[in-house]
Amino acid sequence: MDGATKTVTSAMAAERKAIFISHATPEDNHFVRWLGAKLTAMGYEVWADVMRLHGGVDWARELEGALRKRAAKMLLVCTPTGLEKQGVRNEIQIGSDLARELNDKAFIIPLRLETPYEAPFLVAQAQYIDFKSGWARGLTELADLLRDIGLPREAPGAMTSWLDSHALGADQLLGKSEPLVSNWLQVQRQPKRIHFCESVVGAPLEPFLNRQNHSFAAVPHRAGVITFAVPDADGNLGAGLPGKDVASVSTRRFLEEGWPDYGIEPYQAKRMYSDLGAQAFDKFCRNRGLKGFAGSGRRLSWWGDIKTAPSGQVRFDWSYRRGSRQVIGQSGKRGVHWHYAMNAQLRASPLWHLRVSPRLVFSENGMDAIEDAKRSHVLRRSFAKGWRNARWRDMLCAYLWWLADRKSELHLPVGAGEVIALAVPPMQFSCPVTVLEGDELPPDDDDPDIPADVWADEMSEEEE
Repeated sequence: MDGATKTVTSAMAAERKAIFISHATPEDNHFVRWLGAKLTAMGYEVWADVMRLHGGVDWARELEGALRKRAAKMLLVCTPTGLEKQGVRNEIQIGSDLARELNDKAFIIPLRLETPYEAPFLVAQAQYIDFKSGWARGLTELADLLRDIGLPREAPGAMTSWLDSHALGADQLLGKSEPLVSNWLQVQRQPKRIHFCESVVGAPLEPFLNRQNHSFAAVPHRAGVITFAVPDADGNLGAGLPGKDVASVSTRRFLEEGWPDYGIEPYQAKRMYSDLGAQAFDKFCRNRGLKGFAGSGRRLSWWGDIKTAPSGQVRFDWSYRRGSRQVIGQSGKRGVHWHYAMNAQLRASPLWHLRVSPRLVFSENGMDAIEDAKRSHVLRRSFAKGWRNARWRDMLCAYLWWLADRKSELHLPVGAGEVIALAVPPMQFSCPVTVLEGDELPPDDDDPDIPADVWADEMSEEEE
């Protein structure tokens, strides 16, 4: 690292012994608490915003004083959100001025916690330490660097302030059982047999192997497809897609033993089963008028726009699980709409179930998803930072209540008269202890429910 191994001058060592950590609050607090405690245990003097525990002290002034007068090195936590914070940018400017004053080009040490991020001009040329690949690995590299430059160390510092900071807002455990809502929808019923179908003689093979042409979920295999469906009365598996049912096997046997006659191992059978379930869920959501958003893994997450999804709170009632939550909303402060979205995978282990995963999709007009991955990432991190588990749990229940039309089962068609029937609400498990959540973050102006008349006005404007 250029300039990083230069020995700290004796004058600096005498006056400057501290490490100052610049970071975004509260987004990077957890990482800074961890790093600060580790460095303190190594004997370094560490200053960071998360050490502020009590009122009555002008902490901002003390913190700036520590940076200007005591810091021998400034660690800059680099995340897309953090580098946009004005407070962090102010500290970068101070650090850059100090680097010139101390003739230490490596005064600021960037710590890469996330990618991608756009480095500010003042530190664009600085060599970073990589914490993205692993915090422990990054700490090892940082410790080696601090040792090489000769930064003074004392006996391991007092850990009280760091331990107290970890306890702020911490959750408490009670010796009382608590039901936990999972993201598993148990399979109640599914077709008893799975089929291998081929195209008829004389028909082109390529369209038949294209799963998009099939009316129901199908996985291409060899010269045919694995599917729960069979040709209809006209001999078609899709519009203008003639096919024939060549063979079938029980679904249970297929999952347990594979299908040796067709070269399918058990692990391949489970993958095909999962693929069929994902396709069935996608087709179900598309038929409901939902829109698919492709994430980094290209898996589609399904969301409702302001014309499709309920505008107010969705009230759900499964006797033992009741509540209400929005599944879409609007942020006037950020100028976007947020949409609760969901993707799903069918699993055969440890029991047959559909595993659903939530995410947030953002749009500017309530209709078209924002495609900019970096902007969506920043919005997702900042928007939901104060959402506790209870909120996510209730949003999941509200979304499924709406998706299942208030019924106790969600039916995914996989053939003519054939469905995969899923139990809703999700499976519950019993935990022997109860978690009392710590203090909530201050209410977000974007969090409250949007009155129905506001949505009505917005809908009218879009239709005009």
